[in-house]
Amino acid sequence: MDDIDHGAFRRLDLNLLVAFDALAAEASVTRAAARLHIGQPAMSHALARLRDIFADEILYREGPGMALTERARALAPRIRQLLLDAHAVAFTETEFDPAKVHAQFRLSLTDPLEALLLPALMARLRPLAPGLSLSVQAIPAWQQLEQLDGGQIQLAVGHFPHVRTVHQQTVLYTAHYACVFNPALVSLPGSFGLRDLAALPHIHTSYTGDAPGMVDLAFQALGLKREIVVHAATPLSIPFVVKESPLVAVLPDIVTRLFRNHADLRIAPLDAEGLSLPISSVIHRRDHSNPLAAFVLRELVAAANAVLQD
Repeated sequence: MDDIDHGAFRRLDLNLLVAFDALAAEASVTRAAARLHIGQPAMSHALARLRDIFADEILYREGPGMALTERARALAPRIRQLLLDAHAVAFTETEFDPAKVHAQFRLSLTDPLEALLLPALMARLRPLAPGLSLSVQAIPAWQQLEQLDGGQIQLAVGHFPHVRTVHQQTVLYTAHYACVFNPALVSLPGSFGLRDLAALPHIHTSYTGDAPGMVDLAFQALGLKREIVVHAATPLSIPFVVKESPLVAVLPDIVTRLFRNHADLRIAPLDAEGLSLPISSVIHRRDHSNPLAAFVLRELVAAANAVLQD
């Protein structure tokens, strides 16, 4: 494709082409001005500029009226097509139809969020966009925004305390914390707090994407320190560990709700100052007007509302 001399376009205003089209259609400065709802002096000025640009009279007087030059007659259909193309680009928005999409969409979810949200999200997407495939990337929480910025993913879901102006963030849910343990192995009162938990050994994972040390900071605020005896690579092993060992886990409820089928465990909400975790979706500014990204985000929000608000 030939390159465009952008500097040459500094002499040309799209409004001049609109004026040319009106002049070509009316063959009259007065009628062309009326068509564009401008004064005759302004149209005469536009005609003067067109004559300079095209090195042609464009219109000349013939008898009682005016007529187009041969150059103007040759230019008229080409300029009309340019204006139609410009109008289509600027004002005609192609309607997005998810049923016609054949594409792959890349997103990242931590393991707990994938287990919670992906079933509901796919249940919504399949009937609406059968040609859309999702590629869920296994990205550590602290690398998600970096991958989003680099274009490796188009949507990130997790806990993002520090986003930039290039990120569009939508809060899906505010998670609170709960304690998980096996009551046959761990003795805790019916109502307990951080002081009771500080005396017990803990299992913890940082893979959930919570802010580093958030739970430990809550202990420190009370002058306490917990003992972590196991650092798990993922939270999904935790219910199996606490079922067999006298340990406790303090985790966001987006994680602990995955353990509800473990009948041997007790999952107790933990009321502690400052222990909450906003869960958000983030898309990059470059995809702000991407209809596919907007569609997936809308369905994700609906899936999250259905799953997380119960």
